[in-house]
Amino acid sequence: MTELNIHKTKMRSNRNSVIDILRGIAIFTMVAANLSASLLQLEDKVLIFRLYGTFAAPLFIMLAGMMVVITSVKHASFRHFLKRGGLIIAFGCLLDVLVWHIYPLLSYDVLYLIGFCMPIVYLLSKYCTISARISIVILLVILTPILQTQFNYRVELISTEIATLKFSDYPEFLLSRSTLQRFLLDGWFPVLPWLSFAITGSILGSLLGQGYSFASKHFLATGTVLFSIGVVLWLALNPQLGMREGYSELFYPPTTGYWFTATGLIFLAYYGIEHTQRFAIYAVFLKLGHASLFMYLFHQAVLAFILKPVGFLNNQPISTFILTYLVVIAVMVAVGYLLDKIKREYKNMPFILRFIIGS
Repeated sequence: MTELNIHKTKMRSNRNSVIDILRGIAIFTMVAANLSASLLQLEDKVLIFRLYGTFAAPLFIMLAGMMVVITSVKHASFRHFLKRGGLIIAFGCLLDVLVWHIYPLLSYDVLYLIGFCMPIVYLLSKYCTISARISIVILLVILTPILQTQFNYRVELISTEIATLKFSDYPEFLLSRSTLQRFLLDGWFPVLPWLSFAITGSILGSLLGQGYSFASKHFLATGTVLFSIGVVLWLALNPQLGMREGYSELFYPPTTGYWFTATGLIFLAYYGIEHTQRFAIYAVFLKLGHASLFMYLFHQAVLAFILKPVGFLNNQPISTFILTYLVVIAVMVAVGYLLDKIKREYKNMPFILRFIIGS
């Protein structure tokens, strides 16, 4: 197979190619899951398709936690990560209001979770040992199903659309117990258990900084054990396979079995790409991963403003949906090449542009 000279690219840009490839894979599969909520007919949301997009979010979140630790070598201040986390939350708010026409700080989409996690993960990585962070992760994973049962995890949530919720009622709803439960337990990406993925990422980042090799057989064995435990738990506990507003990922709710399965699978993916990162096929994922925040915002805007308004593109059969999905991915990859060219030619772009498109 033809090899891609990723090593030279990595040396020129000082980026970690494996992380960029994994980010790209997360975006690649997340796009399918997000498009399918509106564009794929219900009867075609079969288990194999639902599994395809189910592990993008934990991968994205775990890599975010990992990058906090990696970049803290250069930016060793809480203020830096508080600022960046706040910016990501701000983009989450803008996405909610301008694209989805819902009130901000209520949905707890993945951008809210990542923005919230960044300063917390920084503090934990600075003041807690790896063993202490592992203990925190275990505690969060244990607490999650207990609290989901205790507080009655809600698959269906009250609408927060601007058109249906009066603005005068928004402050009260924002400060309500219901919203607190969304934030902590049953929003789209609540603190429990999703913070544990970010903390796990910070552990990986610390191990990487200490010279640990994710290409090692020990890491392969760890991933295999976690994945195996997860599959057994997932099947044994007979989890709910609910959907939420058309979204069909298998984490409504995220169960203990799901956590182990996702974490193990991410470890195995990292191990596999460490050994195959020079393959030319990864060029597609690199272009998506180099500008992951932009790609996330871009595909959401394309879905809301271009695809959903076209009637015949909604509730498609799987055959035409796959074609639509691949066209969107092709456009995103082309945009990725364009962004790379812009970044090479314009070295002194304003901070906010560099933040959005990746430096």
